[in-house]
Amino acid sequence: MNKKYGVWAVAACAALAMGVSGCGKDSDDKADKGGDKTAEKPVATSGVEKLSAQEIAEKAKTELVNAKSMRLKADGTDGGKPMTMDLAFDSTGSCRGSMSMGDAGSFELIKLADKVWMKPDDAFYKSQIAPGEGGAEAAKLFKGKWLHGSTSDPMLKSMSEVCDLKGMQAKMAEDTKKSTFTKGAPETQNGQQVIPLKGKDSDGQPETMYVAITGKPYPVKVVSSGKDGGTMVLSDYDKPIAKDTPTAGETIDVSKLQEELGGGA
Repeated sequence: MNKKYGVWAVAACAALAMGVSGCGKDSDDKADKGGDKTAEKPVATSGVEKLSAQEIAEKAKTELVNAKSMRLKADGTDGGKPMTMDLAFDSTGSCRGSMSMGDAGSFELIKLADKVWMKPDDAFYKSQIAPGEGGAEAAKLFKGKWLHGSTSDPMLKSMSEVCDLKGMQAKMAEDTKKSTFTKGAPETQNGQQVIPLKGKDSDGQPETMYVAITGKPYPVKVVSSGKDGGTMVLSDYDKPIAKDTPTAGETIDVSKLQEELGGGA
């Protein structure tokens, strides 16, 4: 089986590992741009906005690191290539969601413990799994099907490495620790009252982290203006991810793909 998918997986994992550096340009969606600046009916704040910028950042880091699960949405570029991702993942290594890199294709992913389901689109088969006639034939043969296996399969293991919540938390916490922040005025982002903290990412590029000032001080949005900077939206903290899986009729064992392509992964 062609190994090009490994390069794609590294790009995806690198984007997540960037942590608070962001992983894409701002989405055209209003929710991922400047956000609404005023809330319709502001609720009482937690008072965290009265702390210093560094104290707020430290509290946000603590909540981030202690979260058992979260959802991450990003839309932009990585290495000059368009990338979008929408992933919900937890501290056990399970996750579900989708990722796309423009012409390179996209795929849906579910990982529960060591079991993995992956549904590539035609472009992903052709450009990443097996460029050439093999990929085109596989795309036709397995169209609409979930490839199912475990992390013992090299391809599924490689693609599901993006589910590493603990690794992302550690990287984001380290970046926050290294940054010096200045505090802006409270505002509203995506319907959430927040306090903006301006600082620099791990590459020294300007970034803004928005921290919730109602409820727990979670980081809810990060905007970076670096080379591949952009926006990440973080939500659904500590909400369990769904455990439902594709039916038998919707899946095909990944070994069938290997057979079709004439070899193991």
